[in-house]
Amino acid sequence: MRILGIAAALALCCATVSAEKIAKPGSDPIQAELMADLHARLLKVGQTVFARVTVEWRSPTCHLSNGAVLEAHVVSVVPSIKPVKASEVGLAFTRAQCGDLKMGPFNLLLSAIAAPPDDPDLGILSESLPVQAMSGIKGSIVLNSMRISNDPTLNLISAIYLFPMIPRMEMGDVYRIKGLKLSVGTGPENSSILTSKDHDVALEKHSMFLLVPAQWSIARASAEPEGGQPESSETVARTPAAARAEARPVQPPLNDVDLCAPPQCNVALPSGNANDMGRATGTISIRDLGYSPRPQRDAFNFVHDEALAYLGPRELLVAFNPHELVSRDAQRMGSTVRVIRAAVVDTQTHQVKHTVDWALPDHRQYLWPLSNGRVLVHVGSELRVYGEGLQIQNRVPLDGPLAFVRVTPDGSFIALGVLHERHTPELHAQLRENLNGDPEEDVNILVLNSNFETIAKSTARSNLMAPTLLNEGQVTLSAQSNMRYRISMVTWDNHTSVVARFTSSCTPELSSIAPDLIFLVSCDKSTQGREYRVLRRDGKLALKGDSTENDCGHAAEGSANQEAFVVKIVQSSVPVPPGAPLNAEHFSSEELRVYRAADGKRLLAVRAGSPSLSRDGYALAPDASQLAVLTRDQLAFYSVPGK
Repeated sequence: MRILGIAAALALCCATVSAEKIAKPGSDPIQAELMADLHARLLKVGQTVFARVTVEWRSPTCHLSNGAVLEAHVVSVVPSIKPVKASEVGLAFTRAQCGDLKMGPFNLLLSAIAAPPDDPDLGILSESLPVQAMSGIKGSIVLNSMRISNDPTLNLISAIYLFPMIPRMEMGDVYRIKGLKLSVGTGPENSSILTSKDHDVALEKHSMFLLVPAQWSIARASAEPEGGQPESSETVARTPAAARAEARPVQPPLNDVDLCAPPQCNVALPSGNANDMGRATGTISIRDLGYSPRPQRDAFNFVHDEALAYLGPRELLVAFNPHELVSRDAQRMGSTVRVIRAAVVDTQTHQVKHTVDWALPDHRQYLWPLSNGRVLVHVGSELRVYGEGLQIQNRVPLDGPLAFVRVTPDGSFIALGVLHERHTPELHAQLRENLNGDPEEDVNILVLNSNFETIAKSTARSNLMAPTLLNEGQVTLSAQSNMRYRISMVTWDNHTSVVARFTSSCTPELSSIAPDLIFLVSCDKSTQGREYRVLRRDGKLALKGDSTENDCGHAAEGSANQEAFVVKIVQSSVPVPPGAPLNAEHFSSEELRVYRAADGKRLLAVRAGSPSLSRDGYALAPDASQLAVLTRDQLAFYSVPGK
């Protein structure tokens, strides 16, 4: 999301840069962004500063891919501390990832700086697949580049990202950073010096840099006017009025996602008395199999330790983490971090028919229901398709850590992402410390058909949400100003449309469920409370529900026969604001509501105590006649009333 916006911004900037001033004739400057905030008072001489390339760049001696890291070190620093008001930071860019995971010597001159976009978090939040159907025939897919609609209302890159159209951005220019001056290559070790008279030198994360190789012949001080480069200003006079008008973001219309007209949609009402809730028709204790949840565990999101899935009318797959110690040999090889135990239970006799242990190399989601009583499971370094009786039906090898799996509700297409490290372990550790979090990585995306044949490939970035797939195409989420969001869909035959617009005070969650529905979780702008919606493929509302401050978890899935779906809501005994850590010890109950897909009519409401910290501990039977729920105490079955 951020990279796309900055790439577009710098592309416009670069188009207007004075080539004879900044770059060697016939070559473009390197466009990059600062990866973390920079403050003179927090810097020390010798400290490392990192920037990330935002537009691919090539020279005879170096290839910088989009996302490559540039390394600078601080050669001088003077913080603004009384009685000294002036502040100074000298930066020398000396290393870069020139087509390799390792950093290598590559001297660069920091030649121009611009402030980051007004809101760097605006833009596309979810990844788009590089696919389109040929002649409208589903299943025949070819590669397709990122689509940007000519219709400004459908443009997937928000107009707010447009970089100010500066007629000439010359050596030493600083744009929209008040009081900052840049002296190019005048410091020790060919460093560029940033100075400020009345306050600390400070640059925000995502500040934009233009750099050139130091060995290029550059016009410097001799070309500068007497007195050096001018201080930064808004340079409004330099920006054509027409360009300023084009760059002004277009305000989207009011929310159109909450238009509800029964009987096509329903509003989920608060639960009634306990005797109105469904009662279990049967329960099973699976502690004899080694099931032992950990309610004291803290997490920022729901974990994926438990999962339920039906393999047929009478077979329920129960998968859980028994929390057994992993052998040191397995950990040393880097292949196993946890073991999942899977048991097939007969839903009528309550007998265990099969058991198996799966070794997993991560703590991510590991099971995805498929059509026709099958499941897709991540085991070791591959994906497996299991059918009835836990029979392996297919295998898909993985050449790296699994980032995500997404499946269309009808199972026609499967998208999977595989992480590929951009950095050496040493550089990764440096970046993690500098950024206070994991750095961005590459994600190789494979698109598979229903026969698990690879039909398309592309590369994405790990900081984007995984794609959301419907039967007709892919759904993307984009952020706009004033807490506004837009859901758009690109069909397999490459038609783009806006599905819905809405506001949210937190980052929304988006997924798809059978039969062909969008499940959206967001936060009310006025109350800050969570709310959820089920949308049809055309954006019409099928269901809307509000939540209290104690409702902290939402999930949904549909039945295989596409006639019903279930929404799960977890309640905590203490309020849990969006983004706050979760603790299963505070989970008081969970409510599961089954709705008819055709009109959103509620068929069943169940409240279960002692919910686990896992998101996936529930499942609807293939014919939607039964709901299975796993709590910290037992496995319970509920009958879903008929239509």
